[in-house]
Amino acid sequence: MTWTSDIRDFIQQHQNADTVELLLAARRYPSIDVPFAVEQIEARRRLKGKLPEWYACADLIMGGRVPAEQCSSEQTARYKRGIIEQTYGLTQADGSSKPTSLCDMTGGMGVDFWYMSAGMERAIYTERNEWLCETAQHNFEVLKDAQHPQVEVRCGDGRNLPIPSVDVIYLDPARRAGDGSRVYAMEDCEPNIVEWQDELLQHAQMVLVKLSPMVDIKDVLRKLKGVTEVHVVAVRNECKEVLVKQVAAQAQDDVPPVNKVKVHCVDFLAFDTIKYTFGLSDEMCISLTDGGVKRYLYEPDVTLMKVQAFSSLCARYPVQQLDVDTHLMTSDELIADFPGRIFEVEEQIPFTSKLLKSLKKAVPQANIATRNFILTADALRKKTGIKDGGDVYLFGAKVKDIGNQLLKCRKRE
Repeated sequence: MTWTSDIRDFIQQHQNADTVELLLAARRYPSIDVPFAVEQIEARRRLKGKLPEWYACADLIMGGRVPAEQCSSEQTARYKRGIIEQTYGLTQADGSSKPTSLCDMTGGMGVDFWYMSAGMERAIYTERNEWLCETAQHNFEVLKDAQHPQVEVRCGDGRNLPIPSVDVIYLDPARRAGDGSRVYAMEDCEPNIVEWQDELLQHAQMVLVKLSPMVDIKDVLRKLKGVTEVHVVAVRNECKEVLVKQVAAQAQDDVPPVNKVKVHCVDFLAFDTIKYTFGLSDEMCISLTDGGVKRYLYEPDVTLMKVQAFSSLCARYPVQQLDVDTHLMTSDELIADFPGRIFEVEEQIPFTSKLLKSLKKAVPQANIATRNFILTADALRKKTGIKDGGDVYLFGAKVKDIGNQLLKCRKRE
């Protein structure tokens, strides 16, 4: 890999250019590897909002399309660092609880590794892709500051290299099959963390694994040992990743004691952050509405929907769920700190097939969603002809003892 000031300046000068035209005009720039420069320009565009600190540094080399797509955002990388700082069971010989060593076994672009390694005395980046190793080595030298140690870059498949004894091992298994299709189950990812976990837990006090947001959490808890925490992380109401913390001292049993697992839900919104923590042992019966839909309607945050924390929400807040499988909640009094979106119900409309033809006159435009309803949101929009968007929200939902209802609402800011 050859990185020169000329290539860097070319990328900066053409960061807003049409990349197709740049490729067609490559002969005009004989001293520049234009395909490589175009790849960098396009990667930077994808990462501008995701990695603002890295984007602002012109000397950094960004990975290709797949690494840029799969890498963590700055926010979620910092969050992982917080998990390490707050975890227990990392007592050192001098009695302090600060972890001093980290090994990333699936380094990728190195984003998670860089933010997690801040303050560590020893940090090892491992990656089997030679190009990514060269890129990471370059970037770590550019980024180096007083908070980061001298990084050791190891090129090779982590399964075939000696596993170092460290405080923390981090893994982000690749979620693409050999044909390029996406996979979600742990056993289908590369490496297979289920098969490898025993060896990893012998070399670290804590193993932190990043999994797909589509992973089945119950399946994870059945197959991974020593799990003490599960973190579901979203950015702007889009679930991005599931993080599983395994602690070696808790991994003696083949099956983790589920009642000891804490679930942490966090959603980094544009101007706020939703945080919610509960224990799986806290789960009780869901409180169902005893009087239909009340004045306020609540939609749990996407992270809480992922972990199905419905009974926990009903126990913690004075809300009731509309029906067993209708994951919307209601109350007469406003619960301003509810972890999710809050709506004020303006009208309840009993659903009938005859209603579909006339509904557009009453509600010409709305944001439509359905929960445990007779129609999907797309089907409801198509049959009614209601235009998408606006300030009105229309929920199709099944309500206990009442049946299918259309709930016309306004969102509370």
